[in-house]
Amino acid sequence: MIAIIKAKFNSHITDLLEVGCTDYLTEQNMAFTAFECPGAVETVVYANKLISTGNYNAIIVIGAIIKGDTDHYEYVCQYVTNGISQLAAMHTTPIIFGILTVQNEELAYERAAIDRMNKGKEFGETAKFMIEAFRII
Repeated sequence: MIAIIKAKFNSHITDLLEVGCTDYLTEQNMAFTAFECPGAVETVVYANKLISTGNYNAIIVIGAIIKGDTDHYEYVCQYVTNGISQLAAMHTTPIIFGILTVQNEELAYERAAIDRMNKGKEFGETAKFMIEAFRII
């Protein structure tokens, strides 16, 4: 079972990423449960809580941090990146870093649009790969 944690902030982007991810997982007959949280920062503690249940073979965190006019972008990117990295180092459950960190809306859309590169599909592919790899180990 895969857990998908989607940040609602910038939902016009994160919704597209989630669709790409869940469409791929459905095509691959992989079971998943989708969760939502307010923003990218909250994905860290949410992932930690879900890992602690022992119910998931992989966790995918989905978010979109888009640079604005203040330094807030830098702090959020750093917090989320460090938080997810620490969780990955502490646990044996694969955590897929599906957080876009981009300079503007155009770059976010380019990476999320279903008819473009949709990184959401890649998040699903990575989760599948890691689950299969961990079964062999």
